Amino acid sequence: MKDVVKFRALVGIAQADGDFDSSEKEFIRHLADLEGLSLKELKELLKSADKTENLIKNLSFDDKVDILIYTVKLMKIDGKVLLSEIKFSEKVAKALGFEEKAIGFLSGIIEGNPNDTPNVGSINHRMRKYLN
Repeated sequence: MKDVVKFRALVGIAQADGDFDSSEKEFIRHLADLEGLSLKELKELLKSADKTENLIKNLSFDDKVDILIYTVKLMKIDGKVLLSEIKFSEKVAKALGFEEKAIGFLSGIIEGNPNDTPNVGSINHRMRKYLN
């Protein structure tokens, strides 16, 4: 997800409800590390993240699905899926206009090696049924 706009949207979603807890912060730290962001860049991003819905409104359907795919991949990258990671992923899905169960659907597709890229076109088509 090399796109900074998508990353900003994800960070904004994490902070939007005012309950940016330690598990969400750790998840975002891990994400930043995977993206090659320094701690300084991450702190700046956290300060400047748009906590409004503006960034989300500017995302295309494909961008939103990309964010969810990336979130699920990140959730599974270490081979352990924590309840806090699932809850955060569901929060992201809801903020992006999807039903929470979209995370379960994606999690079933992104099995085993989360580095494998599933057929995004097929996923995008199937994700439409999870729109709110």
